[in-house]
Amino acid sequence: MQMQETFEIGRRTMDMEDYVDVLRRHKSWILGPLFAGVVVATVVAFLWPDTYVSYAVVRVTAAQVPERYVQSGLNQMLNERISTIQQQVVSRTALVNIIQTLDLYDRDRRRLPMEDVVDRMKMKDLAFGQVTTIQGQASRAGTFPVQFKYEDRYKAQKVTKEIVSRLISENTRVQLNITQNTTEFLTEEVAKAKTRLDQIEQSLTSFRMKNAGRLPDERSMNFSALQSVETRISALNSGIQRINQEKLMLESQIRLQREQYNQWMAASAAMANAPTGETAKARVANERLIALEREIQGAEQVLVQLRELYKESYPDVIRVKGNLENLRRQRAELVKREEESAKAEAAATPVAKPVVAKQVVQTRDMQAMQLTLRQMETLVQAKVTEVQDYTAELARLNGQVRDFQSRIGSTPMADQEFLSLSRDYESAKQEYQQMLAKQSDAKRGQEVERRNQGETLELLDDASLPNEPTEPKRGFIIGAGAALGLMLGIVLVGAREMKDTTLKNLKDVRAYTQLTVLGSIPLLEEDLVVKRRKRLTLLAWSTAILIGTVVMGGSFYYYIASKP
Repeated sequence: MQMQETFEIGRRTMDMEDYVDVLRRHKSWILGPLFAGVVVATVVAFLWPDTYVSYAVVRVTAAQVPERYVQSGLNQMLNERISTIQQQVVSRTALVNIIQTLDLYDRDRRRLPMEDVVDRMKMKDLAFGQVTTIQGQASRAGTFPVQFKYEDRYKAQKVTKEIVSRLISENTRVQLNITQNTTEFLTEEVAKAKTRLDQIEQSLTSFRMKNAGRLPDERSMNFSALQSVETRISALNSGIQRINQEKLMLESQIRLQREQYNQWMAASAAMANAPTGETAKARVANERLIALEREIQGAEQVLVQLRELYKESYPDVIRVKGNLENLRRQRAELVKREEESAKAEAAATPVAKPVVAKQVVQTRDMQAMQLTLRQMETLVQAKVTEVQDYTAELARLNGQVRDFQSRIGSTPMADQEFLSLSRDYESAKQEYQQMLAKQSDAKRGQEVERRNQGETLELLDDASLPNEPTEPKRGFIIGAGAALGLMLGIVLVGAREMKDTTLKNLKDVRAYTQLTVLGSIPLLEEDLVVKRRKRLTLLAWSTAILIGTVVMGGSFYYYIASKP
């Protein structure tokens, strides 16, 4: 069996004549969806009920009396207060009343519960705009829109007017309630404050009458004298403390001077009894020791003076203390070397010769040191005498203190009660005055609200009566339906053309067969068949156009008939 070879040939590029031929052959597939889209869009557009939007603008007017004269009793910002009023106006009870009064949503009420109808009105149809502050006005002045959309334009206007009216009346009621409640509350607080003030004033008067002549303001002189004596006692205590410190420093210096004097005497005795060869060495060591003692004494005196003026952390105090420690260390090392040298010489001498003690001759420095010691002892004795005088004066002043304290203690022990009553009276009086001023402001604010001179809501633009519906956009809907039908027809024609692989004209024959065309024979059909096909096509189109026209006319008639 011979196998058939299959091969694919790509479609040729179509030109304008080919596109015209396609439209001619498939015009019904384009015009049919186009007409169907127009019919469907027309039906949808005219069956869709009209929606009218009524629009009104409410203005928030600032208080006619400036706030520096009359304080406003409203403690909420403008947006918050308007939002609160709007929530009260669109409550379920208020909306049900409006729906039933104006006979709204008749069809929805027959098939839906009232809760859903109220939610639709509140969420979809009724809207409040944001409060827009008026340029150049106070922060409490502004405008906001109110709008309501409904199928009946007259009812839409009525509902908008009703909402605006309720907003204005609710705002007036809220402001009057706020100012009235504030005034009543402050009146009660003023009464309480006045009662408390009277009670404290009566208690204070009774206390004054009971303790006449023994009140705290009559004891001011005793307190003043007592403070003066206590100040003198404090000064005496400071003086005694200072004298004792000076006495201790003098005694410390006397002790150091005596130790130095004894060391000099011992060194002089050793030098006098020493052999001739060792005398020079002892004299040199003694002179060095004397020089160190002088330097140590001078450093100690400087340190005492610096401590009287500065603290221990002062740089000069630290430097002098370091120098003093260094001198003391040198003195200790020198004394240690002398002792070691003496021990070594004693060990080296086999037999000690009897030493005849010589008389020690005091030098000029030793005599000066004895004089200094006597002077310092005299100063110590003077300090002791001064301390005794200060102590006697202190005892006398302590007696005066006890005397003044006994005088003060003999008065009633109710000073704290008097001071407490005085503080309570001043506090109650201040509180009463503040409450009285607030009550006065609240009354003025209430009077302003009663005269309708405060912050109010008023109608800026009345609820409009819409002439044209905002929804639906019928022209747009019909145009969109026609466009969708045309696009659908083009898509169907393209699909049919892609599936049709027959040769349509001589161009297809030349392109796909690669043969030369010598001639063409037209398609011959029976005249009866052609006429029958045309009649069927005409009948189909006539029926479709008639049905479409009837459907569109019916929808238009329904739209006209349903309008009030």
